[in-house]
Amino acid sequence: MTEVRLGEADVRARVAGLRAHQVVCPLVGVALLAESLLGGPARPLVGALGLALAVAAAPVAGGLTSAEVVAIAAGYLGRGHRHVVGGLVLDGDVLVWDGRAAAWALAGHELGHRGRLDLIGLDLEVARALAAAIDAASAGGDRVVTVHVTPAPSRRTLLATPPGSGAPEGWSAAPEALVEVLGLGEGPETVLYERPTHLRGVEGVARVYRVRDFSAVAPGAALLERALRCETPVQVTVRYEVVGARRGARLASRAAHRVDADDAVGRALGFRRSARHSRAMARLTQREVEVARGRSLVRVAVYLVVRAGDLDELDRRASSLWRHAHESGLRLEAGVGRQAPWYRAALPGAPSRGRGVGRPDTHWATTRDLVDLRVPAHDAGPGLAGDDVGRAVFGGPFALDPVDAYRAGLVTNPNVVVAGAIGAGKSTVVKMMAARALRRGRRVVVVDPKGEYADLARAHGVEPVVLGVDGWCDPVDAEDGRDLVRALLAGAQGSPLGDDQHYALDRVWSSVAPARPRRLLRALFEAVAPELGDERPTARRSLALSLHRLIEGDLAGLFDGAGPPLALDGPLVVVDLSAQWSSTSLPLAALSVVAAAQRVVGDATTTGYLVLDEAWALLGEPAALSWLRGSWKLARARGLAHLLVVHRFGDVRASGDLGTAQLERARGLLRECETAWLFRQPPDEAAEMRGALGLSALEERYLTSMARGTALVRYGPFRSIVRVTPDERDYAVIATDAAMARGA
Repeated sequence: MTEVRLGEADVRARVAGLRAHQVVCPLVGVALLAESLLGGPARPLVGALGLALAVAAAPVAGGLTSAEVVAIAAGYLGRGHRHVVGGLVLDGDVLVWDGRAAAWALAGHELGHRGRLDLIGLDLEVARALAAAIDAASAGGDRVVTVHVTPAPSRRTLLATPPGSGAPEGWSAAPEALVEVLGLGEGPETVLYERPTHLRGVEGVARVYRVRDFSAVAPGAALLERALRCETPVQVTVRYEVVGARRGARLASRAAHRVDADDAVGRALGFRRSARHSRAMARLTQREVEVARGRSLVRVAVYLVVRAGDLDELDRRASSLWRHAHESGLRLEAGVGRQAPWYRAALPGAPSRGRGVGRPDTHWATTRDLVDLRVPAHDAGPGLAGDDVGRAVFGGPFALDPVDAYRAGLVTNPNVVVAGAIGAGKSTVVKMMAARALRRGRRVVVVDPKGEYADLARAHGVEPVVLGVDGWCDPVDAEDGRDLVRALLAGAQGSPLGDDQHYALDRVWSSVAPARPRRLLRALFEAVAPELGDERPTARRSLALSLHRLIEGDLAGLFDGAGPPLALDGPLVVVDLSAQWSSTSLPLAALSVVAAAQRVVGDATTTGYLVLDEAWALLGEPAALSWLRGSWKLARARGLAHLLVVHRFGDVRASGDLGTAQLERARGLLRECETAWLFRQPPDEAAEMRGALGLSALEERYLTSMARGTALVRYGPFRSIVRVTPDERDYAVIATDAAMARGA
């Protein structure tokens, strides 16, 4: 059976898709007009009445007929325009609303989550769990369940259910949170004054809209996916009037058979079935099948409430919402003359008037449709304290320290990858994260291949150190440095060590390392240096040649030199490798700094960051990559967060031939970075990133369309879209195009 989604609001179709009054009123009106033409004592009065009834069925606005407009106007004029919405009494875990018009009890729940649910499909899981809970509860008879999404700045997703019905997994009891839904008043009672187009309370004004038609929403999209994408703060209420299981089965079957009969009558009268009527019939048939399968029958209404301090602001916000909703495919009703009834219906768990059956302009559905109407949840972010680096789009301030995230159990390691096109905002967020870490007393070492972090260093009272000019780096430790020496030698000779070289190195290491010489690499070189005089190609001679490059050859000054080695133990150390930027020595120089920094940045009392810009330099070196993978566990144990910065995943792909073990190791290292800041990418790079990191199709689409300074942030299983917002202290250190700006 073809799935048919919710479309236009349901109406009580009778003959050829017409509502009862649209058939009866014209027939009676024509009869009265004929009576007036035939004569009689009250001919003018009968004729006027007949004419009024004849035009009563004509549509005039928003799908309403003249008769319905008159009924709404009469209802508005007949109501008192001062309404007490309700008082709040908390009795244990149950809220009791006690207003003059009605009293009802309900249980309140809040959806607990991190990040944005829709980015990885968790919104579907929430909708399915809610549908299952409603199906299970419908055996107890009719009930009302409401979902509320409050606007900024709180951005909370709330659920109101009848007492005792419980809530699905992921929703925690939070009865007091539903107070936010009242709005426009304080104290034990909320008093609102109704006007034709709005409501006024002691704290401002509000306007209520109802979604009339979902038909224009793009196929395959969630019906309410973009309901909160408007910049205007709007409260969304999804109201489910659940029909008891037994009565729901009767109603669904009766409705389907009635429409079949109406269709037969219409065809007998010569009417052609319209596309609208065909869709209505398909929905009814689908609904009957779903109810027979155990789904609950529900009547759905979606209300959007806009609040403001005064009428001018309300008009601006309402216009923005109306325009945004139309662009999103949602067709709204303005609710003129119905503001108070709609506001009351949008309250948590408000009971139905009567049994709620047969009322037009809402949507008959089943709990299967909750998947399409899935809860439009906000971006809850990581929920961590600290200085924020931006704001989650459709969320609040976003603070994400990788060490804090690891300690909170959000991620399995504190390592971070930052990727994005040039100018997208990578360096900005890295410098902001480093600055915030320094404020918290953490150490930061930056491996700076292009000399872009000098402003960050000077802003914190230090000068960058140029490797090979201001000092040399001693990365090798006598206890566990053998694997690092293997990586350095393999990089120096441009190929992995052979078995005979491994054996020779082990022999030399066992004779030199136990003495713990001050300069271990030089001591190793001096142990094999006599082999340089032997012309025979032995393993010890090949080791001597590689060590000669490091100690006395073209790489001299990087791994050994005059005076003590660089300490790398200050709060902030920026190691400038710009002299090696275009050289084949860059991977070895970067590897030595990373190894030396790992020994001092993280310790038992202090955590730290190790920033490796242009990380492809290490990812493209097989021996360095193998050593770096092995060092990840040590960094995690010490609370050391590696920040790997790459322009694009094409840099990683260039690190090894497609399908080779080298490429898979590079991808694996990036996957092991549990936190990722992913900035804008061209389409081909976004597809590569999706495969490398296991992103969803929606995440891939975001990567190709995000504005500069906006990132898709992955932290463990959670996702957020974050707009990076530097503060005044950040602007002094984040400019990476200063030279271009000066030349402008």
